[in-house]
Amino acid sequence: MSSIVLFVILTLPLTLLAAITPEEILKKVDDVRNPSESYLMSVRIKSSTESEDSTFVVSLKGNTKTFVKVSGPKKLVGRNMLMIDENMWVYVPNLKRSVRVSLSQKLIGEAANGDISRMRWSGDYNAKIEKEDKRTYTMFLDQKKKGLTYAKIRVTVAKYSFQPLKAEFLTMTGKVVKTADYLKYTVLAGKKRPSVIHIVDKLKASNTSDIIIEKMTVRKLPDSMFSEKNLE
Repeated sequence: MSSIVLFVILTLPLTLLAAITPEEILKKVDDVRNPSESYLMSVRIKSSTESEDSTFVVSLKGNTKTFVKVSGPKKLVGRNMLMIDENMWVYVPNLKRSVRVSLSQKLIGEAANGDISRMRWSGDYNAKIEKEDKRTYTMFLDQKKKGLTYAKIRVTVAKYSFQPLKAEFLTMTGKVVKTADYLKYTVLAGKKRPSVIHIVDKLKASNTSDIIIEKMTVRKLPDSMFSEKNLE
């Protein structure tokens, strides 16, 4: 083997030398979106159908525990949310109690509860590669369990960086209900991550919402934080 051929082989990206599985791709996509197993996230949601932006402090631990504290606007303050596994509760101040909600239920505009509370796809979805080209993979994700935010997702992923670029969110029957673009990659918690998720209603394109991630902080969070009694 000539030295030139050997040099070319040695400098090829690893993903060209060995096949990568859909599950491995999905885990790498999750690593782009999530800085750690346990972290805090400051989120603002700007919606075309709302007069004010909404702000949240989201505490996430793995893919099964999330506490969402609502910090604005004033009319929503106190409506904190808790996710444990696929179960979710919201505290309703005027009722002085928490009620069950679903991950798929509307949060603000086109954003659903699960869009900010459940940030990992690996483990929740079976993945397959529908197609690929020199620059991207197109992945099709089908839910492994009931109660997730979306039954099916089609996501385009950049090769080598494993950055999610865009997604379609589908019903059980395969109907696209919303689309999303992952935009404005910036350094959050030490790595380039999408700081804006631009969501568009498939039936009414003028209805849009931007999930804006303003800050991420890696932090160990105690299990005691994720308790229904802390919702008040």
